[in-house]
Amino acid sequence: MKMLTGKVAHQLDAKNRIRIPAKYKNEFPRDEKLYFVEYGAGCISVMPESVLTQKLAAFDEVNPGDPELMNAKRRILCSIDEVSEDPQGRAPIPKTFREYAGLEKDVVTVGMGTYIEIWSQERFEASVGSMSIQQANALAYQKKQEQ
Repeated sequence: MKMLTGKVAHQLDAKNRIRIPAKYKNEFPRDEKLYFVEYGAGCISVMPESVLTQKLAAFDEVNPGDPELMNAKRRILCSIDEVSEDPQGRAPIPKTFREYAGLEKDVVTVGMGTYIEIWSQERFEASVGSMSIQQANALAYQKKQEQ
């Protein structure tokens, strides 16, 4: 799979459906299911099954006797839903996901390497749009040095 990068501004239709932009959709593995995921704060992610499986691997060994980790596993797994597209390629975004991400009409889809994020345009601008590329690079470099 090619690295997913860039951003696309578009809209939900009147029935709260979205078309995953072709620049991303064409790079997802063709025979894999896609999933909506509450992954990052303030947005929803769309991940192919292989990426999602990799991210969930940490829960394979959760001890059922650990109630806190079991609740974390439950919370995460119940925040995932399969993307189902109609014949025109439109995918309805379930209400819980729209509410979680504050999606109403104008959205921004952002490539995140192996998956994409869907943001309300307003939240994206408030969260990400206020950071300069210089600030982003400085922060990334600082975090790498701390590791």
